[in-house]
Amino acid sequence: MIRFIEITQDDIANGIPSDCNKCAIALALKREYKTDDVEVSIPFDEYVSLCVGKNELNIRYEMEQGVMDFIDLFDNYRDDEVAKPFILEVREEVGA
Repeated sequence: MIRFIEITQDDIANGIPSDCNKCAIALALKREYKTDDVEVSIPFDEYVSLCVGKNELNIRYEMEQGVMDFIDLFDNYRDDEVAKPFILEVREEVGA
């Protein structure tokens, strides 16, 4: 199943940079999945890990770099460039 999750301007405004449980993407995941048990990370700076409970969500390879760029902008605010709302596409495993 494919799910589209909107990371909104409110998520960006209310998120806490560099906090894997309270960043903009984590807030959107909490809202979508109706749980506080989420974690957003980039282990070893290699890939994006989005976890809801014990399940890791899959994102398309083509989208991963854009998500990493968003996280970088969100975590490292710069006057010349800011994180913007976007739609995150995740693929859920059947039975997850």
